[in-house]
Amino acid sequence: MREKLLNRRIKFKQTSVIGGDNWSKASKSSASADSTSALDSLPNSNAMQNTPKKAEGPTSLRKYDVFPEEKLQLAWPKPIPAGPGLHNLGNTCFLNSTLQCLTYTPPLATYLLSRSHSQKCRQTSYCTFCELERHVTRALTAAKGHGPMTPKTIVGRLKSVAKHLRVGRQEDSHEFLRYFIDSLQNNCLVGLEKLTHVQKETTIIHQIFGGYLQSRIFCTVCKTPSDTVDSCLDMSLEIKNANTLDKALAHFTKPEMLKGDNKYRCSKCKTLVEASKRMQILEAPKILVIQLKRFEFAAFGGGKITKRVEFPEKLNLQPYMFRTKEDKIYHLYGVLVHSGHSCNSGHYYSYVKAPNGTWYIKNDSEVRQVGLGKVLEQNAYMLFYSAEPSVSQFVIYSTLNLACPCD
Repeated sequence: MREKLLNRRIKFKQTSVIGGDNWSKASKSSASADSTSALDSLPNSNAMQNTPKKAEGPTSLRKYDVFPEEKLQLAWPKPIPAGPGLHNLGNTCFLNSTLQCLTYTPPLATYLLSRSHSQKCRQTSYCTFCELERHVTRALTAAKGHGPMTPKTIVGRLKSVAKHLRVGRQEDSHEFLRYFIDSLQNNCLVGLEKLTHVQKETTIIHQIFGGYLQSRIFCTVCKTPSDTVDSCLDMSLEIKNANTLDKALAHFTKPEMLKGDNKYRCSKCKTLVEASKRMQILEAPKILVIQLKRFEFAAFGGGKITKRVEFPEKLNLQPYMFRTKEDKIYHLYGVLVHSGHSCNSGHYYSYVKAPNGTWYIKNDSEVRQVGLGKVLEQNAYMLFYSAEPSVSQFVIYSTLNLACPCD
């Protein structure tokens, strides 16, 4: 006996699509009712009311914002000098050097100075974001000649950042940065846990540090591409065979052949085939953080690649991006250095560009003005770059008399 068909319309939703030459994130219609109510409670949130703007590139495809991208302020409010140094509380140079680079990250600092997070924070226990807000506000509003600050609360709450971090033990600054950024991200999402994965990538943290990498595998038989897109908050580059940052980026985006024991199973050919694989930047972040992979790990310890890797003050990411013809210019504002022979020993310090455009060395409690030439001579471990504003943003900076991050 034949079953009767239900005479009703079935609703369906658009989801993330990755394949061929097209890529888009979930549209606003994919938000659940629970997600909608959570975002509606955000102060001044218009994420669900605005008409989606015309897609001009990967950035404009973010159609559901926890923190709207247009509210991001990339310029310093005024050209103030550098703030104080930080006391070393016992092997905390890894933390001090990282905090200094974050303090002078323009869009993050301006957001923290506005106290926007603490005014709507839902965290009932210790909040890393609120503490960073207090730290940065104090550092950037300190009177001239203010003595070194003591980041005792952040140090004392290391296990709130990552349970394996231990006070008094030398840690890796890049590892600390990644866990610290993750902690800030989690604080942004308190009360918004039911958002989709894509929606969670529109917080203030992802709007500042977030970008997207695309891995494309191209079948040499049927010529069909297969794309995988992943979000990233920083980039780690191999430097064994590179003596410049551009060469390290070129190696990162260099195509590789999948053959022999490493053949690719093509979904269209239904068999193992030779294929090419290439990683490229699909969407570049506002703030680009690069780790140069100096440390080598082995069963009985590890060594360090000590050679100098040249890096520019002005970096163009365009050659390493997927189908982007326009230049993507970045300007250096922070350099984190490790001196020593392994990640378990040695010393970390940093160089930062203050809002007044002057470079300073931040070596724990020591703060001293230096020239750009001195900065570019360093054996960098991490590099911090800020994207150059668009033409329209330049007009805004001039009108409002703001300090452009590229000056």
